[in-house]
Amino acid sequence: MDSFAFVESTHRDTLAVIDSATDEELNASPGPGRWTVGQVLEHILKTDLSIIPVFRSALKERRPYSGTVKGVERATNRSVKIEAPEFIRPSDEPKSREALRQALEEARRTLVESAKAVGTPEELEHLGAPVPHPVFGELSLREWLEFVGYHEQRHVAQAREALEAVRKL
Repeated sequence: MDSFAFVESTHRDTLAVIDSATDEELNASPGPGRWTVGQVLEHILKTDLSIIPVFRSALKERRPYSGTVKGVERATNRSVKIEAPEFIRPSDEPKSREALRQALEEARRTLVESAKAVGTPEELEHLGAPVPHPVFGELSLREWLEFVGYHEQRHVAQAREALEAVRKL
């Protein structure tokens, strides 16, 4: 798998969700205790922004990685509830469709450029991240990159469900 193509393809799905929703739909509650579509998308944005420094730090200090593959594709399993750390939880503020789309595009572009500056997917596979993942632990940089795509797949499904629920209200 080309990790960069995977991450970029998954991101197109996110942008399609944004493009299919109005500001009102982005900010409407799909039900008690559930994030709005806008909050799900803001969480994806905050996650991307939090991962950019992983690649920027790795560019400065290239660490070899000899660990085992952790199976980051498990991030798509929504039957396992994972509490988002505070720094990537979305705000309750209303979201603007255009502002959110622009921010998501810029963050993803910066994340991919930062990862590509470190190396190819094959090179990233043999380099260690400067920080462990909060759920998976120590990952190679390739696994960090692929986590971005799997994490996004998880939340795009959540956003689509929330959008569908809002449209039924």
